Amino acid sequence: MKLALVVCAAALAGCGSKKSSVPEVSGLAAVPASATAVVVVDVVRVIDSELVQTAVDRLLLRDPNLRERWETLGTDCKLDARKLKHVVLVIGQPPAQGTTTGPVLMIATGQIAEAELASCVRKIVGQGGGTLTAKDAGGRTLYQAKDGNRTMFFAFGKPDTVVLGSNEAFVVEALGDGKKLRENAELLGFMKLADQKAPVWAAGKVDERVRGGVVKLTNGQVKEGPVAIVLSANPSDGIALEVGAVMASEADAKALESFTKTQQGMLAMAAQAYKAGKIVDKLTISADKRVMRIKAALTTADINLLISVLDGGSITAQDSPPAAPGSAEGSGAAGP
Repeated sequence: MKLALVVCAAALAGCGSKKSSVPEVSGLAAVPASATAVVVVDVVRVIDSELVQTAVDRLLLRDPNLRERWETLGTDCKLDARKLKHVVLVIGQPPAQGTTTGPVLMIATGQIAEAELASCVRKIVGQGGGTLTAKDAGGRTLYQAKDGNRTMFFAFGKPDTVVLGSNEAFVVEALGDGKKLRENAELLGFMKLADQKAPVWAAGKVDERVRGGVVKLTNGQVKEGPVAIVLSANPSDGIALEVGAVMASEADAKALESFTKTQQGMLAMAAQAYKAGKIVDKLTISADKRVMRIKAALTTADINLLISVLDGGSITAQDSPPAAPGSAEGSGAAGP
């Protein structure tokens, strides 16, 4: 199953229109200043990734209904992920601390035919008794697609860019002329710590609950949890992954490095039971000023093994680890 069946949701939003007098917004320029995290995907560079295709296949095989829906969209709307260039996912500020996660926004850029997709969306939501309505929002056409208890808002930021999300206010904020990402100095600073040349990269602030959890997990070795997480990934051949925890101080970065290395050793021993110890050994852990980074370059075989373990793969008799010295099996003694 091609990646088109996943990213078609982004292309699906290409059903709006805008007035020529409205300023154009696209990509990161459309990200509201209230954003707490961004994820950027270079679709062109990951479309043929075996890892991505495997992940999509596994996701769709687990949910036959979801698979059927994606296939319908791909067929009826003639969606082609190869016509998409970039997808940006944005997480906004939670409405109240500790109550829920923030709204999510998707900004997709590529070759999108408005009229064809508008007609297709109407047809698809109409089959289930849903509706597609439109209204003016600051000079742009804002669409609302409603199907049962699911609602999605979307509009064009420019002819090749669609913005969509389930939170109307957040979508309007992205399309409007209010404050944008360039005025969020804190998040911009975190973004600079990620490898923005990678096919997939991300940066985001860490929730206070998570920060407190890290302090407890390390038994107080880390005085304050990470303030942000940065990530970059290249899944073109296996996956080259780098995750960075931006700490409140250099001392905390060093403390987290020490704690993580200790855990790596324990994890490596446990992984031996699944013949996965070499994978854990591939992790490189280091601290540079306030950032503690974990890097890994995994092959497709490594990834398949990890997926097998996570799926509950058991150890066969052939793959079982050697018995401990002095045990009946290890000493050759006869059993009872």
